[in-house]
Amino acid sequence: MVTLSDVRAAFAHLPYLAAGKRSRNLLFWVSLSTLFLMAARYAILASSNREYDFYDLNPATHWNGTVDARARSLALRAHNATLGFGEIVYISLPSRTDRQDAMHLLASINGLDLHLIPGVDGEAVHPKSVPDGGTHLRPAELGCWRAHADAWRHLLAGRQETMLILEDDADFDVNIHKIFERISTQMQHNRLRVVPPTEREIEAAPYGLDWDVLYLGQCSDYASPRKDLAQAFSDQDAPQRAVTHEHFVSMLQSFGVYGKAIGKTRVISPSYGPVCTLAYAITRRGAQRLLLNLSYLGLSTAVDVDMLNKLQAGAIRGYTVTPPPFSAFRLNNEKDSDTKQQLSPEEIEKQKKEKDEKEKDIGNIAGTSLNIRNSARHAMLVNLDRTNWEDYQRVIPSRKGTNTAVPVTDGSEEPVAQFSGTPEEGKAASQEAGQAPLEEVTDSSETPTPSDAASNLSNPSSTDSKSEEAPADSQTEKTGESPTSGEQSAEAATLPGENTAEGAGDDTDLEKSEETTEDTSNETTPGEDNVGQTKTEEEDPVRTAEDVSLTVAT
Repeated sequence: MVTLSDVRAAFAHLPYLAAGKRSRNLLFWVSLSTLFLMAARYAILASSNREYDFYDLNPATHWNGTVDARARSLALRAHNATLGFGEIVYISLPSRTDRQDAMHLLASINGLDLHLIPGVDGEAVHPKSVPDGGTHLRPAELGCWRAHADAWRHLLAGRQETMLILEDDADFDVNIHKIFERISTQMQHNRLRVVPPTEREIEAAPYGLDWDVLYLGQCSDYASPRKDLAQAFSDQDAPQRAVTHEHFVSMLQSFGVYGKAIGKTRVISPSYGPVCTLAYAITRRGAQRLLLNLSYLGLSTAVDVDMLNKLQAGAIRGYTVTPPPFSAFRLNNEKDSDTKQQLSPEEIEKQKKEKDEKEKDIGNIAGTSLNIRNSARHAMLVNLDRTNWEDYQRVIPSRKGTNTAVPVTDGSEEPVAQFSGTPEEGKAASQEAGQAPLEEVTDSSETPTPSDAASNLSNPSSTDSKSEEAPADSQTEKTGESPTSGEQSAEAATLPGENTAEGAGDDTDLEKSEETTEDTSNETTPGEDNVGQTKTEEEDPVRTAEDVSLTVAT
């Protein structure tokens, strides 16, 4: 590790190096060797792949012992719906229902219970209720202070010992319960305490009760002059180095955490310079001290900065977790803050036009969170994603052309299968099975229409207009000879129920019938133009009832 003192020492050797070079004395070689060793030390530290064992930390403040059963039981309370605190509340303006929806969605997915503390419009704060020294604050700063003061009062109005306070744009890691289990274990074995834990803390306080404020979502920070007061611990869910803000990288390095340990380590240290109130916990005693120092005795500046002032003055005691487990979710547009002046529609439209086409505003999907390894807001997009019709296609493939429906019975012994394919596929399937196509099967019990009755009179050998011509084998058996086409027409003109055998024995009548048949075959079909068009022998002319009667009379 190269510290600031090493750099100063190197610069201090430069004059001696120059002087030694001129005189070529021992001082030159000593200075040159010192600089070479310092450079080699820096190169080894920068290129080594090993994880440093916090060698710059005070051993008295680094706990890595065995967790007993009682401490383990307390730490497991971090897996409950309040992360081991008495209650979790979040502050949100009544108008920001979009953020409230998001917070409750996050809570339900990650097994948390949240209670809403309504935000306060600074314009509604009565001048007489502003603490002494706070009359110069902007309305947004007054509204923020009042909302947090209401949260402190909420804890005192109940019976809980601790409370976690969030703002409505907070984001956290998907493994938030495991992270707080590790924090609880470290807090129970806190080597930074100035007073020993009470029996009550040992039995029922997962995070102890020797602090007023526990910072868990600061946006910026700097360590106290006492760099030796730090308790580091391994956390596999700590943010990677690439997504950790430089503020917190510097904090870790100031505590002696370097190399690949950054990204796998968190540090608990006394609070000294935290900024922002995105996420912090308070004890009952802490809520009392905050109301005393930031309301009853006065308010000098914004609530987060005034809390920092009281920390540095020693009026309140706090611990800070670095990197913080909570982070602000940013959309990089006007929706990110409620304290900034709202842009006019013209200004918003101008900003939209200035955006690059590749960086279009797509809402929460494009939001980002620093200092988090696995964002819960991003993870819920995957957890709640559904591809319903793709699931159907994957689990239940298409049934088109296959008879896989559940059999339905019609009262008979054999079930009637429901076919789900197209009519053409049904015909092909029926032909392969040796069955008649479905649409050609008719019901013999169906009552014929008047037009069907007339057709049956002219051609009694067919049952309906769609049936094929009946074979003439039966007629051949009765007459003993092969009938001609004229004879077939004559026989077709015979009324149902009439004895055709007697007509066959009368030669005179038969010849007259043949002549009449020839005459009628040359007649045009009613309804067509009288152009002398005749029917061929292969066609079966449609005969009316009058034609049939005339033929019989002849």
